[in-house]
Amino acid sequence: MKRKILMILCLSLCLVFTILIVINILEKKEGTSFYNELPGHNEIDIISLKEDYPNIKAYIEVEGTNISYPIMQTNNNEYYLNHLPNDEKNKMGSIYLDYRNDNFKDDNTIIYGHNMNDGTMFSELENYKEQSYYEKHQTYTLYTQSDVLEIKIEAAYIADAAKESLPINFSSIKEREKYLNKVIESNILENKVNLNNEDKLITLVTCADIYDTSRLVLIGKVLKDA
Repeated sequence: MKRKILMILCLSLCLVFTILIVINILEKKEGTSFYNELPGHNEIDIISLKEDYPNIKAYIEVEGTNISYPIMQTNNNEYYLNHLPNDEKNKMGSIYLDYRNDNFKDDNTIIYGHNMNDGTMFSELENYKEQSYYEKHQTYTLYTQSDVLEIKIEAAYIADAAKESLPINFSSIKEREKYLNKVIESNILENKVNLNNEDKLITLVTCADIYDTSRLVLIGKVLKDA
């Protein structure tokens, strides 16, 4: 009798796992299909996309990579962890701005994205741990409704999300200098960091796959309107 019960339990668990795997595959397929069907990244497209996706703020493109996505924003940093721009629930989530940011006007604009194991979303940011990759992809472009911004990546470091909150605005030059010194000291790239108190910072963040709360943080600066 006990053996029969154990067998039924094992079969039930196998069925549950199979269902979960199928759901995961279908969800990933739906998310990939959604992003593949989005139009391009120019200014007119962003304005057009806003009609269907009111929370879109910009579009990010890193040339020579798979990173080419709309950037969303809402009033918290949790919603787009598991929602597509069309508000469908999906573990791919969206690339999104920190809810505290105001249209790239702040001292530091923070953009988040998942590190997916299939090469989508912000997973390719992991490659910046290799100097050779950084040398080939030092800049990327942000398309907003009114500007085209060229961003130069200056530093990368590993942060603990449980212990560190990334700054949005600095209350003083001293506070900014303290943060920039931390960035320089923590930089894992083999380059001279060229950041000053006048730079507008753009920060990309994704999971670092080192420990649960580890994050890969890429600090860039706005070079100019492209």
